[in-house]
Amino acid sequence: MPGTYPLELNRAVPGGRVEMFAIEDDDYPGGWFYRFQYYHPKEGEILRYDNAHDDEDLGWHHRHVSFGEDTEIAFQNITAHVTRFLQEVDHLTTIEETTHD
Repeated sequence: MPGTYPLELNRAVPGGRVEMFAIEDDDYPGGWFYRFQYYHPKEGEILRYDNAHDDEDLGWHHRHVSFGEDTEIAFQNITAHVTRFLQEVDHLTTIEETTHD
């Protein structure tokens, strides 16, 4: 798609790093291909949202967590999805900070 630029973010946050990538792509439900992850560089993935493939049990939009089961996640639009992911990371980093005080 000419003129389409990806949404990209890579930064340190309490307890790890956040990497986000999204680009408009009509081949994916909702018109976006995306992967958002919060991880610890040594301990691995903590939280990930993605739509890399259509999963028989989870559908297209997935929420993967290291502390529970993978689930389907509702997708309204990319702005709401980014907001939800960052709010969940904020909640997890708050828990991380309070457990180490």
